[in-house]
Amino acid sequence: MLLILAAVVGGILVGLALGGSLTTLSNVRFRWWPLALLGLFLQLTPVPHLGSLHAQHVAAVGLLLTSYVVLLTFVALNFRLPGFALIAAGFALNLLVISVNGGMPVNQRALEIAGGPRYVATVTDLLEHGGAKHHLVRDDDVLLGLSDVIPVSWPTRNVFSVGDLIAMLGIGWVLAAATKGAAGRHRLRSRTTRQGSDVSDRPEAVSGSRSA
Repeated sequence: MLLILAAVVGGILVGLALGGSLTTLSNVRFRWWPLALLGLFLQLTPVPHLGSLHAQHVAAVGLLLTSYVVLLTFVALNFRLPGFALIAAGFALNLLVISVNGGMPVNQRALEIAGGPRYVATVTDLLEHGGAKHHLVRDDDVLLGLSDVIPVSWPTRNVFSVGDLIAMLGIGWVLAAATKGAAGRHRLRSRTTRQGSDVSDRPEAVSGSRSA
């Protein structure tokens, strides 16, 4: 969540630095935006205890796959906007890794580098509940270069995949572009402002207003 927030805030700040405005951002309309919230909700939803580890594993992975399908549907509906292609690439990579491995493999060395007081507890949880969305790398896992192998110790102590970082870059791009707005729109606005100033400064405009 912290990484998503950083991508959102960073994207907006970049858009503002490029001459955009929060008003421009507020005018952007994303198609079927509740799907994005639903997909995020599904990813954060805890898996209930179902009596057996196998059933819990199936439910957890199914929930995670469903969340990515929902998120990719939202992305597809907004694909015309800048940045969504990058988000689609990141989500698709994660979906591929999760599908072929029955969950997202997590590199233990990366967890150790990320550090933090919860390192031991995290490893213990992954060992005891492997497959509940994430699991420590197993001998039969594949595409490990695309799994959770990138440690980030600040501002969040966590391990991310290549797909995660690509998707976050895409989110930042979407927000930056939405805040900046179309280049043509800014040129039209400035041209209209200049034309309005030129008309008001003309002598005939002033005299005409007096005669009226």
